[in-house]
Order: sequence, then structure tokens, then C-alpha cells
Amino acid sequence: MKKLLIILVALLWCNVGVADIYKAKAFKCTYYHTAVGEVKNNKYKVDSESEDNFGFSIVNINFETKKSQMVGNVGTDNMTAISANPSGIHFFQMMPIGNATMTTIYPQEVGINRLGQILYTSSHSRHIAMDNKSLPQQFYGECAKLE
Repeated sequence: MKKLLIILVALLWCNVGVADIYKAKAFKCTYYHTAVGEVKNNKYKVDSESEDNFGFSIVNINFETKKSQMVGNVGTDNMTAISANPSGIHFFQMMPIGNATMTTIYPQEVGINRLGQILYTSSHSRHIAMDNKSLPQQFYGECAKLE
């Protein structure tokens, strides 16, 4: 009986913070590292740099209807919201010209911001083609759970 109780407590302890992202209604995401791929001499060359000036919010998250919205510096757009519990949550956006983005918020906690909000790891990918040339971009950072 004691072993069963210890296992139960351990399982509950492991899931305390994890379950929170799957109930969130909004996040504010900030990305501080970027990798951009560009084809040069018929092979991808990837440039990578650290920065702290790219971000957006994901609001009105509803996993039942699979809808959410991205709010950034150039406006608001609809996104598809998918709960992939226990691996994280994904947000897909299809742009009118055919390019796509995907944002994933992982259940890994990496701290608390100055407002007391829990920070989770995140990656944001842009799958872009311009003038028939691919220009994929990957951003790494964190998202604060707002609600």
C-alpha cells in the first residue's frame, strides 16, 4: 500500500505544471534565437543568431473548436489549435499566399517572468517560399501563460 501511495504522489507531482498549458486560453511568446535557411550553391546554408525582439500573443484558444488567434505587430490572424497532450500544443497558420507557420508550446517550464507568469519552452517555424525560392525560418524562445 505504501509503494502504491508513493507512486501515486510521484505521478501527481510530475503532472502539476504540465496540465496547465492544456487549459490555457492565452500566451505571450518571445523568441530570442533565430535560424534561417537559404539555398546557396544548391545546398542549404543556415545562418543562426541570437536576438530578443520578436514576439506575438496567441489568444482565444479553444481546443474543442480547434481555433485561436495570433496577435502581432502587423495585426491578427486565425490559427488552428491542436492539443498534443502530453507533448505540447501546436498552432498552425496558413497565409493567403500559401506560406505556413507552426508554433509549438512545450510543457517544459523554464521559469517565471517578472509578472509571476510561468514560462514554457516554445519554437516557431515559418515555412516560406518567395520568388520560387525556399526561405525556412525557425525561432526558439518561451511563452508566458496569461490565463
